[in-house]
Amino acid sequence: MGKSKERVSKSQAPREDRDLIPPKYQHLAAVGLLILSLVIFFREPIFEGKVFLAQDNIASMSFTTYLSEANREGVFPLWNPYIFCGMPAYGSLTVTGNRWFDLSYDVFGWILKAANSVLHPSEGWVILYYMIFALAMYLWGWRKLRSKVAATAVALAATYSVWIIVWIMIGHNTKIAAMAMFPLTFLVVELLRDRFRLWLALLLVVLLHFTFVSTHVQMIFYTYLAIGGYLLFFFVRTLIKREDWKAILRTVVVFAAATALAFAMDADRYLSTLEYNPYSIRGSNPIVETAGTAGASKTEGGGLSYDYATSWSLGVGEIFTFLVPSIYGFGNQTYQGVLTNGQPLRINTYFGPQPFTDAAQYAGIVVLVLAVIGFVMNRRDPFVQFMGVLIAFSVLVAFGKELPILYDLMYKYFPTFNKFRVPSMILVLVQIMVALLAGYGIASVLRLRRGSVPPLTMKRWAYGAAGLAALLAIAFVARGAIVGVYKLFISQQSAVQGLAARYGNMQVGAELYRFVVDTVVADVRFEFLFLLIGLGSLYLYLRRSISLSVLTVVLLGAMLADLWRVDTRPMETHEARVQQSRFATPEYVHFLQQDSTLFRVLQFENGQPPYNNQLAYWKIENAYGYHGAKMRSYQDMVEVVGMKNPLLWQLMNVKYIISNRPDSSDYLGLVYSGPEEKVYLYRSRLPRAFFVNRYAVAGGLRILRNIADMTFDAQDVAYFMEDPLLNIDPPHSGATVTITDYKIQELTLEAVATGNNLLFLSETYYPKGWKAFLDGREIPIYRVDYQFRAVVVPPGRHTVVMRFEPQGFYLGRTLSLIVNAAVLFALAVVGIVTLRKTRSGASEPPPTESARG
Repeated sequence: MGKSKERVSKSQAPREDRDLIPPKYQHLAAVGLLILSLVIFFREPIFEGKVFLAQDNIASMSFTTYLSEANREGVFPLWNPYIFCGMPAYGSLTVTGNRWFDLSYDVFGWILKAANSVLHPSEGWVILYYMIFALAMYLWGWRKLRSKVAATAVALAATYSVWIIVWIMIGHNTKIAAMAMFPLTFLVVELLRDRFRLWLALLLVVLLHFTFVSTHVQMIFYTYLAIGGYLLFFFVRTLIKREDWKAILRTVVVFAAATALAFAMDADRYLSTLEYNPYSIRGSNPIVETAGTAGASKTEGGGLSYDYATSWSLGVGEIFTFLVPSIYGFGNQTYQGVLTNGQPLRINTYFGPQPFTDAAQYAGIVVLVLAVIGFVMNRRDPFVQFMGVLIAFSVLVAFGKELPILYDLMYKYFPTFNKFRVPSMILVLVQIMVALLAGYGIASVLRLRRGSVPPLTMKRWAYGAAGLAALLAIAFVARGAIVGVYKLFISQQSAVQGLAARYGNMQVGAELYRFVVDTVVADVRFEFLFLLIGLGSLYLYLRRSISLSVLTVVLLGAMLADLWRVDTRPMETHEARVQQSRFATPEYVHFLQQDSTLFRVLQFENGQPPYNNQLAYWKIENAYGYHGAKMRSYQDMVEVVGMKNPLLWQLMNVKYIISNRPDSSDYLGLVYSGPEEKVYLYRSRLPRAFFVNRYAVAGGLRILRNIADMTFDAQDVAYFMEDPLLNIDPPHSGATVTITDYKIQELTLEAVATGNNLLFLSETYYPKGWKAFLDGREIPIYRVDYQFRAVVVPPGRHTVVMRFEPQGFYLGRTLSLIVNAAVLFALAVVGIVTLRKTRSGASEPPPTESARG
């Protein structure tokens, strides 16, 4: 009878108390929802095979031929000869090869490959990282809130925050690869603070290792900044509260040890990067203070110049894009109006203080309001206080030069910070913490419902819902009110001028401004609508008018609709054939491929060399290219000499000039004329390697100015920055040099010297790895003409071999293999011990009544 009564009471329970999904399946349902939402959102890439045609994706694809070449030669791709007269490929984090020695990552690598085959041929691995990030945010939210609804909301809010979901659309794929591990890493650190467990410490090592594998150093820095800030915040709090601080200190030690092991597991990559850093624009100062590409000021100990580092600072007014995404024009979106005769066109309508941007910093208005509720209702929670501090700190840093209260201190005094650009990138921490705070808001309302809700609280919620309804009505009826408020905030004149400056036409600026105003009005209307739905559902839930299941559907639906409405603006997919067409061989490339000699080209578009690596795809060596951390010596040449200097072309072994403009210069001869590009032969070209009569000594700036002024003959004299104390003979008529074998990181020359001759090579000088051998005996490589190499060849016929063998990579590879094996072994041991304990516990007989006491 008792059981029967119990069944009856359950069946007669109020509808609002029943679960739509049985509790034991709710976690699985949440996971399914997260994955399904991403499949739906990325339906075009997954089901139609479409691609995001981002410039960074094109840049990466440009090196696929180079990677295949390295594979054929049986070498790990350490040096890239196809851009900037050669530069470190692996140390600059441009490409990677088969890291077979990274045992712990090998399995995950196969999973990523499977994702490509199942989800998308090239971008499936990125979508998989979004799935991992969403699930990790769910786990973190569940651990903090113990509410499946709130945890699901946290995961959705973080995943679809505009400046997180946009990464795949603009080709910033390594950002999500780095941040996918952030929630789990933070969660494990918190668990270790509660109690040390060896398996958690080993898991932390693996998570940090996977974070390092992403190679996005700036995102890795923000991970450490957030976790370091968390540990510091709670350490100070324990001291103030006079609580036990040993757990915090233990966690710091464990985290530091895990970092060391994770770094060792990636030592091949990061030792190579540390080798390269002092020679890059991020690790050394420009030779002169200039307003060129790298900025206008020097930094102590190297690093990016202030102007360059702060070029993407968040405008103070742009903080309101968290409320209204289009307030500064948004970024890339589809325009359809007068300018295009009603046809849709992708256009960038941003007119704020940054050089440009692809999207606004929008986290969802429903999410943002819930985050405010979560902070207010949980303001005494120490972790909530920490999140508030981290959000404020991140926003202040993001302002950069626009409001340099905190940024300047970080730039001057915080280790490695001056090596990063784009201050607004730190807002990823804001996006994540706002999502988590929104979960706190939802969980707080759910807890409030379990008890007796105070009448005053219900009145406030009722007034809030009524106010939103009124504002929504006003927004749809009184469009002019929205426009008037917007014009008070954003000057119409400044907006029109900003848009006109971007497109060079005042009429275009005025028309786009009208488009922006229409978008702002639509944003405000939809935001009031989604706020009313989302917060109204919470009010009805507090009134017990709807069940938790209905609340879940309505609230999550309002959040997703609000975010997806904005997320889809920057989304532009293309048929795969469009991407493939970018790599269809142009006729001018066919022409260049007929030349079997060793040479470089220099390309100009509208008089300037483009930031483009695409020629590498066709194995054509470019004297220019694109990289965010190019060599300092090369950048100095760009800034002091300029790329239109014929003497520099000789030193760079430039044979052909490619241009979309006609050129009648005497030193150029037209050899190919196509509909878009023309190819000119540089008549005064020099070979890749040649003997020089003598050498002279001058300072670096003097050498560059000599090149700029074209005051010397490259075949007569080579400039050293320090006197090598060499006895050099001018070559006689019998002196010859021939490159007999040229590989991506090894070259062989046959040289006949008539004396102690100085051999110049138009190859980038980089001392961390390049070695020269004369008939098998190692000889020194000298830096000449600021950027290039030279060796001394004694009289007679000799074979000179140069090989790139950087110690950092080979040492790191060995270290990575050893530590990977050790960590995996430790995980196996811990797993076996834990399994045995579990089995032994399960096999023990249950205690008798007397044993229970």
